[in-house]
Amino acid sequence: MAMFQHPHLTRGVVKTTKGAFVITRGLVNAPEEIGELLGWTRVDSETGLPSDAALSAARRASASPRGAALLDQQ
Repeated sequence: MAMFQHPHLTRGVVKTTKGAFVITRGLVNAPEEIGELLGWTRVDSETGLPSDAALSAARRASASPRGAALLDQQ
């Protein structure tokens, strides 16, 4: 089981084909395959902050080709 942040819910229950999972403060403790399949952001279970891998992926996704070209020119 891994900790994930739900994209918009802060509390409640999410029902999936693999079972129901309780959301508390926007965090869901669910199997890795379910959280990844649903596109939830993985967080560190102790701190509740996004994991390093999730942050790196978000930074890569938000980097625009124009921004990369500007960095290359410097």
